[in-house]
Amino acid sequence: LQQKAQRAAKNDDATNIRVSCPICWRKQSLCLCHHLKPFRPRCELALLMHPKEGKKQRIGTGRLTKAVLENSHLFIDENMDENSGLANLLSDPTRHNVLLYPSRDPEYIDAPTLPQSWERPLLKEKKILTFHILDATWPCAKKMMRLSKRLRSMPKVSFQGEYRSKFVIKHQPHEACLSTIETAYVCYEGLKKMGLEKDLSEEHSNLIEMLEALVQFQLNCENDPNIPSSRGRRPKE
Repeated sequence: LQQKAQRAAKNDDATNIRVSCPICWRKQSLCLCHHLKPFRPRCELALLMHPKEGKKQRIGTGRLTKAVLENSHLFIDENMDENSGLANLLSDPTRHNVLLYPSRDPEYIDAPTLPQSWERPLLKEKKILTFHILDATWPCAKKMMRLSKRLRSMPKVSFQGEYRSKFVIKHQPHEACLSTIETAYVCYEGLKKMGLEKDLSEEHSNLIEMLEALVQFQLNCENDPNIPSSRGRRPKE
């Protein structure tokens, strides 16, 4: 992945044309892929990205999450009932699919013990736990749920604990709202406690390291006008 990003960066410098990194989709001079340490967890993540989120190259964390998790999936659509890739994933008989979304009676993905409804598919049938995260603003996420019968019918999971976001460069509707990459981190921490995920230790921390690298870069851009930011600002003469 890093070699691929470096080759594209050289092309960007040579042609002086804005070229996006094929991995993180940021401008090559702003690419964060040298911080990447990809790994392959047991449980798989599916990112359900709203098209508007797919255009956020500056502070979007969905594509960074996808780059860190080698066996993750990314589907971009407003109406997920029309997405054939997601349809194929959900119809896979070797998977147990759940959606991270608030509900009246959710299972908790960060609980200390395995939810009872997971015992048969995961322990007896040995299915792959595939958890889905909506990568969208809350208004867009609600619209995605409203449009998609497929999403509404999926078993819901949520967080039992309270968490605070480190994504200080982005305004959140509530301090407990997490970025996509933080949400993935918390999910894997919970799955590790349940015994469903291997000890990720150093590999797992790369999710937070990527977020910290993104935050620090944007703060540097705000504090130093000579650093070209992803907004297209040029250094002062």
